[in-house]
Amino acid sequence: MFGFDIFSSAFGYALGFLFDLTANYGISIILFTLIVNIIFFPMAIKRVRGMSTNEKFEAKKEELKKRCGKDVQRFNREMMELAQKEGVNPMKGCTNVSFILTLIIFSGIYSTIQRPLSNVLHLPKEKISQATSVLTEEQKRQKGSDQLDLVRSFDEVKPKLNMLTDDEKNKIEKFSKGFEFLGLNLLNIPKFSGFSEMLWVLPLLSFLFSALGTFIMQKNSGMADEAKGIGKYTVYLFSIFQAWIVSRVFAALGLYLLFSNILGNIQSLIIDRFFSIYAMKAKQELKLFEKLKNEV
Repeated sequence: MFGFDIFSSAFGYALGFLFDLTANYGISIILFTLIVNIIFFPMAIKRVRGMSTNEKFEAKKEELKKRCGKDVQRFNREMMELAQKEGVNPMKGCTNVSFILTLIIFSGIYSTIQRPLSNVLHLPKEKISQATSVLTEEQKRQKGSDQLDLVRSFDEVKPKLNMLTDDEKNKIEKFSKGFEFLGLNLLNIPKFSGFSEMLWVLPLLSFLFSALGTFIMQKNSGMADEAKGIGKYTVYLFSIFQAWIVSRVFAALGLYLLFSNILGNIQSLIIDRFFSIYAMKAKQELKLFEKLKNEV
């Protein structure tokens, strides 16, 4: 899609620059994910504060309903006053702009990692199409990831890549050597890898950190205390689903998803501790207390 392609191209230049610096795609993905999270950190703070504001508004709205009873005109009038006071737009729909933008950015990053020849090495599309067409069915691991398949099988298909110049071949060859990360081959897929390759740690850690993030979110929102019975565990279904995805995509993509979870957890803890509405209110009350203490 057009929106995703814009982000993929921009992210590709950034990821290519980091690869030139590190010569390792795993390190490049981690640094890249860290930079993206830092850039969009203010948006995350705004989103959390917005959720807290809406929760407070909904609670006061319920109190207002009880107070007004069947007096609809009074309820509408006082609700508009309450919304103005709380800084909430009651006519706002369910569409979360920040969530949509996050989804588009994620899709752009996903496409960047999945199609490195286009987005990172910036080879001509026509040549990429011709080059990936030489792959055999056995060399294709995942639908839609022909470019990563070509990088993974480069040594085998190199003699057939007559459509590429020597410089273009050298770029791909250098690129293919940078996928070893902490003993893991990021060009392989956990599902198709043996136990000794250790790629199974990616879906396992992905599940653990995703579940931890869910637990932190529930704890901060108070939902953990309200959930009962099987409801306590259904929230972790997404963590299981994500681990399933990581087990079936190239380890390079799995590493991105894993590190995104880790950074997301750290980000949640930092926001809750220093930037949430409640944390800011506590700071204001502490300042007021110190001021009053000095005046006494």
